[in-house]
Amino acid sequence: MPDKNINIDTDVILKYLEKTASPEEIRQLREWIALSEENADYFQEIRNIWEVATPTVDPEKIDTGKALAQVKSRIHATSQVPAKKTRFITYCQRIAAILLLPAIIAIVALMMKKDHQEPLIAYNEVTAPYGMVSSLTLPDSSKVWLNAGSTLKYPAAFTSNVREVEMSGEAYFEVHADKEHPFIVNTGDLKVTATGTAFNICSFAKAQEEVITLVTGKVAVSQENNIKHLLPGQQLNYQRASKSMEITDIDTYKYISWKDGILAFRDDPLKSIFNRLEQVYQVRFILKDTSINQFTYRATFKGETLDEILDYMGMSIPITFRTTETEKEGNDSINVRTIEVYKN
Repeated sequence: MPDKNINIDTDVILKYLEKTASPEEIRQLREWIALSEENADYFQEIRNIWEVATPTVDPEKIDTGKALAQVKSRIHATSQVPAKKTRFITYCQRIAAILLLPAIIAIVALMMKKDHQEPLIAYNEVTAPYGMVSSLTLPDSSKVWLNAGSTLKYPAAFTSNVREVEMSGEAYFEVHADKEHPFIVNTGDLKVTATGTAFNICSFAKAQEEVITLVTGKVAVSQENNIKHLLPGQQLNYQRASKSMEITDIDTYKYISWKDGILAFRDDPLKSIFNRLEQVYQVRFILKDTSINQFTYRATFKGETLDEILDYMGMSIPITFRTTETEKEGNDSINVRTIEVYKN
């Protein structure tokens, strides 16, 4: 049976609201609230003022009309409490009024913002299946080719001053000319900006580098405050670990022929070729002899399967391939074929 002579210190109520009260203080407070309706009303009044003075609501989720009405009613309400408690309530109300001034301003600003808020933009996301090349046309008539396993995210309509997309993997862009609305590709590490240009970006998540190849026009490649400009026939190699950029002159055909279903190798080291095949066919190569890296290979493939490519390589290079296992990889549990490479 609770003691009807229990008195509660207002500090205990505040500690309870702050969740710092001890178990014994919580027990005493609950017994005191249960003693009378007056005690319960007093506790509720303090809690109401506390909640108003320390809001935890996401401003974007506020019902502004309702919130403003509640704020006014709480500030101007007259509480029927014993004389000895009135001083505390008045003090809390003053604190609440001071703390609420920024909140009221924020609510009014939010109401004005909602009246001028731009509509939400819908985005499309396209991923090319492994072993295939996908192509699409963007809302501005720019054309994009996606290499196997690559993803492009773009808005359903370009409504701002820039045409901005995101990608991972490898993509070839033919950008519709529009100097007033720059075309921007975000890869995660790099930002490639163009107006009317044809270029290739290779930016696979597991790779140590990103490669941008310019075919026509001009592009600016930026990484934080480091900006490089490319001319046709140039390639930028970005090393993720060191964040370094290097520009070289290259034969663009080798790097863009994939969009036509062609794999072109020009005396490339086997390690580079295996990396390319891993990206396109979702496989994993394990070199069982490091001396294999000394070999180079020159060939052009169009439409061949992975097994056919490996057969051709085995005819001209003293190496043997053996499939050992198929593993699940990634969040989508994709089957990844593992191929061991032996020197004959």
